Amino acid sequence: MKSTLFFIFSLFCYVLTVNAQSTGPQTPGTYVASGNGVGWSNLAGVHAVDNSPAYADLAQYPNCSGPLCYYSNIANFSNFSFSIPSNATITGIVVDANQRVSSPGGGIRDSVMVLALNGIALGTDHSDPSYWLDSPTMNSYGDSTDTWGYAWSPTEINDISFGLMYQVTNDSYDQPASLDYLAMTIYYQSGTGIESQKSTPWNIGFYENTLVINGEASIIAKGVKVEVRQMDGKLQYLYDSTSGTSKLDLHLNVSSWTSGVYIITITSAEGASVQRKAILSRN
Repeated sequence: MKSTLFFIFSLFCYVLTVNAQSTGPQTPGTYVASGNGVGWSNLAGVHAVDNSPAYADLAQYPNCSGPLCYYSNIANFSNFSFSIPSNATITGIVVDANQRVSSPGGGIRDSVMVLALNGIALGTDHSDPSYWLDSPTMNSYGDSTDTWGYAWSPTEINDISFGLMYQVTNDSYDQPASLDYLAMTIYYQSGTGIESQKSTPWNIGFYENTLVINGEASIIAKGVKVEVRQMDGKLQYLYDSTSGTSKLDLHLNVSSWTSGVYIITITSAEGASVQRKAILSRN
């Protein structure tokens, strides 16, 4: 089942339970659509929350020209670039999805959400029958102890063909289903350490009234752009530097920012990027 996210995700993901480690969330590198139903457009739009989503224009149910015109076809997301240690035990998988229906009271919902390897569905279907909202909503499927009904090995998770098969359906009038972000996090146990594997050499997070973005990486030596956006895509902060440096150390005063989920995107001059989300919570 899905639930609105209340955790802070950063480029250093610290564990919440002893011996549990994680890597991600990471977005897919490969995306194709297949099968019957309405085709998906702009599947690359799941890489960032930027109001340029992947979408499927679904016809009215049930009065439309074909038997599956109110279903999307299957979107296949894979190549998440995981590198789980070979001696690890996979304990859980979380999929994050930022979903939106075009109008209030729309009847868009999941119909298939299942993990796959080499295009073959494995384990249990985690699709949720709840209708999507008409505002962008980040939802999560699975948790740190949910392997989706299959005993995944590190080799399978690291395989370029490992991924997700996703389909949506419409129970109402003509309307598009939008998917503006999709990412996956893998939880695993390895050794006795309690810190998570680093997905990149960056540290990002809110610390009281400061948003910290710091670290070192060779990919930004020719320039780097940092964007902080609200969940609706509104740009909150922009840092754009063309000067050569492999280090970045930003400490942003966020005392005037409102509570909520923020999406932080770091992009090199050559186009390589990473994206994470963090929650600013004020008690």
